Amino acid sequence: MKKIFCYIAIGLLTGSITSCSKFLEENNLSGITAENFYTDVAGYESLVRSCYASLRSIYDINPTLFEYGTDIMTRGEIEPVSGTVGDLVIRATALNEYKTLTADNSAVDRFFKSAYSGIQRCNTAINRANDIPDLSNELRDRRLAEVRFIRAYYYYLLVENFGNVPIVEEEINTAITHFEPKSEQEVYQFIVSDLEHSVAGADITTSDFGRVTRDASKHLLSLIYLTRGYKAFGTATDFTKAAELAEEIIGAGVYTLQPTFSAVFDPENQQNKEVLFSVQYDPSSLKPSLGTGNGQNVLFGWRQWREAGFHEETEIYNRRLSDFMPTQFLYTLYDTHKDTRYDATFISQFYATKDDVKGNSPIQAGDLRFYFPYPDQEFSAEDEAELKASNPNVEVVRFDAWKQDFDGIGGKMKFPMIGKFFDPEATAFGNSENNHRSSRDIFIFRLSETYLIAAEACLKAGQAAKAAEMLNVVRNRAAVVGQSLSISVADVTIDFILDERAREQAGEYKRWLDLKRTRRLERAFEHNILTKMVNPSGTVDEKYYLRPIPQTVIDRDTEEYPQNDGY
Repeated sequence: MKKIFCYIAIGLLTGSITSCSKFLEENNLSGITAENFYTDVAGYESLVRSCYASLRSIYDINPTLFEYGTDIMTRGEIEPVSGTVGDLVIRATALNEYKTLTADNSAVDRFFKSAYSGIQRCNTAINRANDIPDLSNELRDRRLAEVRFIRAYYYYLLVENFGNVPIVEEEINTAITHFEPKSEQEVYQFIVSDLEHSVAGADITTSDFGRVTRDASKHLLSLIYLTRGYKAFGTATDFTKAAELAEEIIGAGVYTLQPTFSAVFDPENQQNKEVLFSVQYDPSSLKPSLGTGNGQNVLFGWRQWREAGFHEETEIYNRRLSDFMPTQFLYTLYDTHKDTRYDATFISQFYATKDDVKGNSPIQAGDLRFYFPYPDQEFSAEDEAELKASNPNVEVVRFDAWKQDFDGIGGKMKFPMIGKFFDPEATAFGNSENNHRSSRDIFIFRLSETYLIAAEACLKAGQAAKAAEMLNVVRNRAAVVGQSLSISVADVTIDFILDERAREQAGEYKRWLDLKRTRRLERAFEHNILTKMVNPSGTVDEKYYLRPIPQTVIDRDTEEYPQNDGY
């Protein structure tokens, strides 16, 4: 770990994803260092902004640890980079199918390092706060509340993925060759402490959208109590505390649900009152040649641009990839007669974006090219014939083909894409996983999730009626006008709540953490075709509830950093 943390300290000066980093990078030859830059309010504010920006390193490229190996998302066709798929397929296969997951998985390694790099930025901001002479006590306390929230979030991601991990609180400026991992219980205590400080010091509201607020901190603290409640060291009151915090957020009214589900994801409405916290992006912050945007707009699709009638880059569909592919199970969770979230989440009809030729048949821009019938509604042979009569260039792809076309699975590798993250301002990113160009914010916490946390916590606390009430708020917002999605107390189970989370949050980088928290990874072994093929018994090895500690961490530690059991 020596090299990792030595790099972290250096990275504060040369690797920030902000205008601050560019200033330091360009002027460092003049002798600017952390010691003489973070000495006034302007420098300190740049440091705090870099703490926020550090979260991009978790999400901007390919956040595989959140999506692969779940019941609602699997791996699709990995696009070659420089003519080879190489490590891209190796790491995706290991995370999605579990059996070949090892300590040298590059995605696991990158995630671990990025999290601790972000923590080190936060530590620097926390440890230097009292040394800024022109920083008022009021502003200092607000900024410390924000940074403690970010640090707590990093530790939540680390402890849930890796179990025992080091708690690093100090700013590190020299190489350290050993860190002692702390127990999960100790890490959770540390997270709770940070968040209690954050709740006490954060602003109730902010005019600077994206900054941490009191309710964002309460939301994360509620999630922490909910998650800890499932663990052997959880306390009897964890679920109750989680429910109380969630209900406080809802009752305060600072944040409100958007009137419709689709309004939440309107690209012109990113700064809406349902979003408690998001990772911020902006077109002006993307580097000219190497993208620091994110790929959420393209990763959940298939390559329609290889088909006749489509541009490779369009302002209609973006340039789609199929790194993440919805499982057939996900589509079956919606009642498309009643639930607006299906159409708001998926694109089921694709229209040509240019004039072209398919065989001997001319195609005009605007022609219907691909049609995916609703999976729960009848679409007869007569219906198909009628559709084709008026749309001669259309290909109807039925539900049984919405799966992979490799490994003998027999699908078409075409399916309703997740379209709710579409970015009309995304520019061409080329053939590189490091060059995604979406500048849409990534929503980390939404108020609808607050309701879902409240529902789960209430159920675990023995308050099923209140759980149903919370679920019905989310479901009624999603209902087609004139229809009802209300449920009764008898419907409320953990599996139903997980189904509701899938409907509400598909593609939002939550799923593996949800299955891990609730101890329901067996759902992936049942509903993820590739996972099931490799693990036909359906038995979930206990080790799969944690990732391996990266081999680079173990190799660079001088005192035998322990590996997680089974790896």
